[in-house]
Amino acid sequence: MQTRLIVAATVAAVSVAAAVVVVTQDRTTTVKRITDASPSAPGVAWTVDAADSGLDGARFADPRAGSMYPYAAGSIRIDDHLVTIAAVVDSDGPSTEARLMSIDTGSGAVEWSVPATDLQSCADQPIDNQLVCITPSYADDPTLRTFDLATGESATHGETSDTFAMTVSDGHVYTTSGNLEDADVTLHRGTVDDLSADWTAPLQAWAGWEDQYADQLTVADGTGHFDVGGGFSTFDPETGEQIWASDVLDDCLSGSYRTLGDVSVGSRLDCDSYEPLGGIAYSRTGEILAQSASDVSTYLIIDEPTDASVPFVLGDTAYDRTTGEKRWSSDQLIIDRPADEYNEASTYGALQSVIGDVGVLSGERSMVGLDMLTGDQLWDAESFSPVGTDGDVMIAVRESDLVAVDLHSGDDVWTAPLENVKEGERLSPETLVGGEGGAQILQSGSEIVSLAPLPS
Repeated sequence: MQTRLIVAATVAAVSVAAAVVVVTQDRTTTVKRITDASPSAPGVAWTVDAADSGLDGARFADPRAGSMYPYAAGSIRIDDHLVTIAAVVDSDGPSTEARLMSIDTGSGAVEWSVPATDLQSCADQPIDNQLVCITPSYADDPTLRTFDLATGESATHGETSDTFAMTVSDGHVYTTSGNLEDADVTLHRGTVDDLSADWTAPLQAWAGWEDQYADQLTVADGTGHFDVGGGFSTFDPETGEQIWASDVLDDCLSGSYRTLGDVSVGSRLDCDSYEPLGGIAYSRTGEILAQSASDVSTYLIIDEPTDASVPFVLGDTAYDRTTGEKRWSSDQLIIDRPADEYNEASTYGALQSVIGDVGVLSGERSMVGLDMLTGDQLWDAESFSPVGTDGDVMIAVRESDLVAVDLHSGDDVWTAPLENVKEGERLSPETLVGGEGGAQILQSGSEIVSLAPLPS
């Protein structure tokens, strides 16, 4: 059995409001078999509850979305550490209390815990072993803050009163400032101490202050994005030069998501009524790759294609990511649901996830696996709700069980009752923080659970 957290009595003498709480004692880890799980199922290595933060009524939240409105569970995984937030949710406004925590992925030990009530967002890449976060521009003391990943000790790095989004990539800090509602946006690249040390450049973007924007600035694979307000905005991260941008009103376009190959997928709109007319996809440089007459949108829970050989989907058709050439079509990609006594008639996209070269469709009464290279059906299986992936296996919830589904056969690799994963409490996983080699770390609002293969 795992040992529970015991915070040293000497910590009690430190003011809780400003304390860096460091857990120094050893914490043994024993993988425990899950009662009534299938023989090949992993066991429980460790668990951490949101209550271990020391905050009554706290829930876990993703640092990338900040601590002020902690509605989605998540963690930033950096090497062998999970950095997460435990916050007390206030239904009428920002969280009342929050702590940033670091958890050792091997043992589940809470390495440190520090106050973090006013964080707007944190970057998922560190700089010099420092987690980089910002407080909101309307805070009493708006600033960029860093947290030492070894100790949790924090430092402030100057005033950021007009900064509203931030990210880190390859040792650089990228920020946006200005007035987002007036489309007066400036992009900066620099350091934690000088946000404009490298350059500043204008950036085309617009959104309302009530929109999600703080964590929408991203840089990856040689391209920068700031997609807000239903528009796309792409820039060169080396120079800040705008590559292309869209505008909902001028272009009659509503952006939906980006996918591998920097393909931007959206909906064409009627310029008068703004009703959807069909799907559209753009290349990295803003050239139209493909268009569809279908106004049925696809919303992917998991989008992890192997490489550019795996096509993307508009409506009922799959298109090449590089050329936009039609690859195949399937009626299974769209579901027409007739009206009944409780619901109006509806049409929706069935594709739920793309993992490797397999597409997972949510059907009327089952899940369907498609070969994304050909459109051929691979399997039909009992319905489940995806949580995350571990190689060629999808981790999911099916009724009262946690299951691992083989993506190429649809067969259950293993099953485990949710009520037995943690004694006395039903596990309700919201996300998979990491899955590799049969070991998974699952997170919900109330707990983090590490699963590991049982000793042979």
